[in-house]
Amino acid sequence: MAAAELREVVRSVLCRGLTAEQADQLVRTTVPLETRAGTPVFREGDAPMGLLILVEGTVEIARRGPDGAERTIATIDAPTVLGEMSLVTDQPHSATVRARTDCRFHLLTKTQFHRLLGGESVAAYKLIATVAEVLARRLQRMDDKVLELLARREGAAPVEELAVFKQKLFSEWSF
Repeated sequence: MAAAELREVVRSVLCRGLTAEQADQLVRTTVPLETRAGTPVFREGDAPMGLLILVEGTVEIARRGPDGAERTIATIDAPTVLGEMSLVTDQPHSATVRARTDCRFHLLTKTQFHRLLGGESVAAYKLIATVAEVLARRLQRMDDKVLELLARREGAAPVEELAVFKQKLFSEWSF
């Protein structure tokens, strides 16, 4: 993918408020990665690696349930962003991401991101503001869904509705 194309992907999926120069600054700090279909990109419990920009391919997100069984909770197509929480926390990855197809990524490592912040990069500040907004909106949507389900109390949880909700929660970067 040409640098100009990657810059536009960064601006469209990461932060629409980035100027072309700011997006270029982020692009220059990323490392290209490729993953074959069926290969884990990262596993639940792994140390955080940084923010991954999926530029080509499809991934699935899975988590272990209380019974220890891994369950797919979302399938996501490029372009999108994964691992955004690792920019703001040192917590291990909360899910496993596995390539369903051959995938191409660009990784913004935590180290590179912190260098940008240390250099007072406006692009890094805009990125962190966007990540915070996305995480806050996801939390709000989750809170709303929990309240809705608690209000129902008339029977079994609506499994199909929850599945659709989980897919949207993990695949929609912009709300």
